[in-house]
Amino acid sequence: MKSRWSQKGFTIVELLIVIVVIAILAAITMVAYNGIQQRARDAQRKSDITALVKALEIYYINNGSYPLSSGSTSINSSWSTTADSSWQNLVNQLTPYISSVPKDPISKQTSAGAYPWNDAGGYDYSYYSRPGYCVNATTAQAFLLVYKYEVTSQANTLEGSCSYNAGSLYAGSNYRRSKD
Repeated sequence: MKSRWSQKGFTIVELLIVIVVIAILAAITMVAYNGIQQRARDAQRKSDITALVKALEIYYINNGSYPLSSGSTSINSSWSTTADSSWQNLVNQLTPYISSVPKDPISKQTSAGAYPWNDAGGYDYSYYSRPGYCVNATTAQAFLLVYKYEVTSQANTLEGSCSYNAGSLYAGSNYRRSKD
């Protein structure tokens, strides 16, 4: 006669250990996957801004100046992608020079009434250009593109020569690119 204890199988403790190990591996995989997605979106942002800069330069060659933004102080006024008509105006002007004007991969606003570049949790592209914006710019010969990275460590970086007026107003963004 066989004893009850001679049957083969897993104990509850062994099953719990396996479940815990699987849960730990799943958590590690999710964290790694999320980081990969964030870095991919940052790479897309860099590519988008490069494409916008090229389109703006071609526009400048053909028109003698960069497209003007409204320059007002209300939300979405400086041609950010969350705007209705102002971003569409930029899209219309750049259509001959770029197949489609890019939009931030996340493109979200988290603080109602905040500027896109000061919205700490928001992600958006902003374009700003007006006469006299930079020290050497008297006829809109400069532009500023503002965008935010998720994980790339380039906090509050300004690339380009338009350092005048590019400080505190755009402090909420991680990265700013200018042309003067």
